[in-house]
Amino acid sequence: MKLHKAIIPVLLLYSIFGCKGLQYAPQSPQLPVISGAIYTGTDSCIPCHDDIYRQYKKTVHYRLAPSEFKWAERGCETCHGPGSLHVKSKGAPQDILSFSRLSPQESSEICLQCHTGPPTLNWRANMHIQNGVGCNECHKSHKVTSAKMVYLGDPTICFTCHQEKKAQGSLPSHHPVNEGKMTCGSCHNVHGTENHNLQNNTINDLCLECHAEYKGPFVYEHAPVVEDCSICHEPHGTIANNLLVQNQPFLCLRCHTGHRENPKTGPHPSVSALLTSCTQCHSSPHGSDLPSQLPPGKGLTR
Repeated sequence: MKLHKAIIPVLLLYSIFGCKGLQYAPQSPQLPVISGAIYTGTDSCIPCHDDIYRQYKKTVHYRLAPSEFKWAERGCETCHGPGSLHVKSKGAPQDILSFSRLSPQESSEICLQCHTGPPTLNWRANMHIQNGVGCNECHKSHKVTSAKMVYLGDPTICFTCHQEKKAQGSLPSHHPVNEGKMTCGSCHNVHGTENHNLQNNTINDLCLECHAEYKGPFVYEHAPVVEDCSICHEPHGTIANNLLVQNQPFLCLRCHTGHRENPKTGPHPSVSALLTSCTQCHSSPHGSDLPSQLPPGKGLTR
């Protein structure tokens, strides 16, 4: 009987939120339509948009075959909607789906009618669309540009908005993005993930893909390392060495009180190191199989 009472609240939650539990699942906006318009074919677009059509013919969208894409025969009207009213009104912008007039959510929803699989599965919960940045902010489907129709390559396209990250990448300690050895996409999935657009489930999982030597397990673990690499490191760039958010010993002293003089043993032999670097003695701050303590009688407070 007690077990049944315990299950009732769980069943109520499922009835309210559905079988997906408490996951955030934003509803997709309604797909925009042109009421009363019918499809007329791409040939009706060319007389007025010949320059755009010449560029469009060079893109992957134009090259899609009906066997690859069920609406391929619609051409321009696949994205811009049926164009009969637009033709009749001789180009009135309100009679066609013009991406410059649509909201980021509406224009992105048009793209998602075809791009239903990876990498856009999480787009509707993506930080970009939630902040009003739609697909066409980065992708230009009418132009022949870099891969995936991104009109500027990574990281240049990212830096058009994320100027503060560009500045951090020019600080003395930084990942080799400016050197061309990695890009923003090496760590971030711009189309959305459950963890702030990171390519992995957690920050630590992401960092340890490259920095596997810090993974452990260790007999003596450093709690901040286990919890979150970004407690000590700023991945986009810092003035301090090794991407540390602050120079030693000040970074360490934010959590540790440092070594003090012991009345029984006298001054700690490493007090002078507080003026330089804690890692002169604690050389494995990410974790170690050796204890950090010195043997008894060597000046350490036990």
